[in-house]
Amino acid sequence: MLAAAAGGAAALFRDGDGSGDGGASPRLPTHAIALHAALTGGQGATGVAHERGARLAVAQHNARDDARFRLSLVPYDDRGDPGRAADVARKVLGERSVRAVLGPTTVGTLRAAVPLYGEESLAAVNVSVDTDAAEVGRTDAPTLVGTRLSGAYHTHPVLDYLTRVRGVVRTAVVQDAAAGGAVQGVIDTLRESPPGEGEVSFHPVAAADGFGAAVAAALARRPGAVVFAGASPGRAASCARALAAAGFDGPRTSFEPVMRPAFLREAGAAAEGWVFGAPYTAAEQAASKAARAFTAAYRERYDAPPPRWAAEAYDAVGLIAAALDALGGGEEIVPGQVAERIVEVGYAGVAKPLRFTADLVHMLEPSKTAFLYEARDGAFRFLGRHDQVT
Repeated sequence: MLAAAAGGAAALFRDGDGSGDGGASPRLPTHAIALHAALTGGQGATGVAHERGARLAVAQHNARDDARFRLSLVPYDDRGDPGRAADVARKVLGERSVRAVLGPTTVGTLRAAVPLYGEESLAAVNVSVDTDAAEVGRTDAPTLVGTRLSGAYHTHPVLDYLTRVRGVVRTAVVQDAAAGGAVQGVIDTLRESPPGEGEVSFHPVAAADGFGAAVAAALARRPGAVVFAGASPGRAASCARALAAAGFDGPRTSFEPVMRPAFLREAGAAAEGWVFGAPYTAAEQAASKAARAFTAAYRERYDAPPPRWAAEAYDAVGLIAAALDALGGGEEIVPGQVAERIVEVGYAGVAKPLRFTADLVHMLEPSKTAFLYEARDGAFRFLGRHDQVT
């Protein structure tokens, strides 16, 4: 892939369908990866991002001179419908060449499909779904492999930023009741582990109320930073305007669900400087050689910058390939072996390192797997992986 960035990516894609020969011997065994995604419907953009990132990884693998096996990608579209997702899972399980599954794309479809994959010992590699929100773990689905930071750790990049980068020891949390239980994990984490091991105060706002009174109460505590614990971009914009009207210009932070154009549009100038934690990278803005190479190859193939989750899907295929390679790559490999080995191998991805805990849960190691963005000049500017931001 680095060679592609230097000399043009076209050599990686010789057959034009994303599962390219790339110079690999046709006598090598071929292992199929099923892409279980919402390729159409309301979540189609995410599914297509998964597919394009995965196809790029398959083509890159097949172009290697030292490849011991070939990969193919077989897409299945469930349209984001849980009922269809179960049917798709049964179809995938009927394909003897499939060694692992990438997906599904949504909370509902993951909940419907991955227990079926678990019953047949087929690894289901999750790219973008918050498995905590789906309430599905390896107990329910023993072959689920999560490559996204789970909801229990959503607060981690913001905590690191406020503690290590900004040196905050007094934090005010504006808690939006309109978010319901979606932010309870954030509240619990901030209560148990406040930034800088300092003080934290909580200021709830009823779902039907504005933010003026809560912001006034929060600022009366003279905080060094304010955290918006909510899920609505519009409500976060109201909080931002209230903070700006009160003259607070210290660190203002929140989380990925707020990172939508509506926040920037409705907050206007008050959005400037807000920092957000997110579970995905922006490869086209990242500085690493691997990210630049991936972006160049993606642009050459698709004539567009890589969207969110494309790099993560690319890395998920790399993880599956690493497991197959660790097993020798031979045609005798069965899905159960891949499911066991995939949580034992480590993989240095374009987006982040993929390593799993050495226990029965096999959770993604949370360190170095989340990112920070800043609202600046009417856009969300990528700051980098949270531990690399200074």
